Amino acid sequence: MFEMDSQEKIVLAKTYSILGKYFSRAIQQVEDAEIILRCAGLSSLVDKYRVELTPYYMNGTWKNDNLAYSPIKACFSICQEIESNKQALGSFLKEIFERVRKIEEADFSVLSNYLEIIGYELTREHIEDDYDYDCYKYHLTAFSEGAFERQDNKTFLLSALEQKHNDLLPYYLESISNYGNSEYKSCLDNSRSVFEGFFKKIDVQNDYAKGILAATGESVVDNSNTQLISIKKIFIYWLDNKKGANRYRLFVSMYSAMSGLGTHGEEVPTKEDALLFLRMTEDILIWCLQHGVGF
Repeated sequence: MFEMDSQEKIVLAKTYSILGKYFSRAIQQVEDAEIILRCAGLSSLVDKYRVELTPYYMNGTWKNDNLAYSPIKACFSICQEIESNKQALGSFLKEIFERVRKIEEADFSVLSNYLEIIGYELTREHIEDDYDYDCYKYHLTAFSEGAFERQDNKTFLLSALEQKHNDLLPYYLESISNYGNSEYKSCLDNSRSVFEGFFKKIDVQNDYAKGILAATGESVVDNSNTQLISIKKIFIYWLDNKKGANRYRLFVSMYSAMSGLGTHGEEVPTKEDALLFLRMTEDILIWCLQHGVGF
């Protein structure tokens, strides 16, 4: 009996497998790999991976190939070893990208998507070298100072779904996979399925909107002292009074937007749309679970 890796680990593994190709290209001289590791603050790993990261040995004026040279495998191993330390991983990735001048278009698209999922943005700036070849300068940045904390929250979300909402877990994992594969409509549809399924469970009548109201714990009472529970009445109350049910209105509006951009919606979602709603779904579920709702 075996246990499948989490989607986060799968995304990281796919990222490392592509990254290894360009780590290899960044190593031209014997000392290049050591310089990358030291600049990333990983000098403690230099000796451990020295043999695998030495492309050749000098025999007088002759270069003898190192048969144990395996930069792609070493890159994968290094990333796995440091991935629990998000700062170390980010520094290592950044040092590699700063030394690469050409990433194949298909690889760049996949890398960009997967890196976005784990909290980074990969951008490029077109430059020309001395031989007039098309080259790029690559930049890796964290989306925010809280990128590392976000990864911890996503790990918490994955664990909570595995424990309490295992039926929704496949939709969440699929939405991440869809985004990485540039299937943005499917990503959005699966995010909506997770969102709707989560809140339906909270209401005894399996009504997602009432589940949202229960999850937020908000109450809207009109001038006749009647508690409002329908979407229409709550929004009309807000239009008239500009107050009430702030979290409820946000959550309901987000679900409506996902529906409008989904399979039978009136618009085709962009890459940015898919990432926005994937993240919002994650953040809203994390908010609920951290408040004991659905846990």
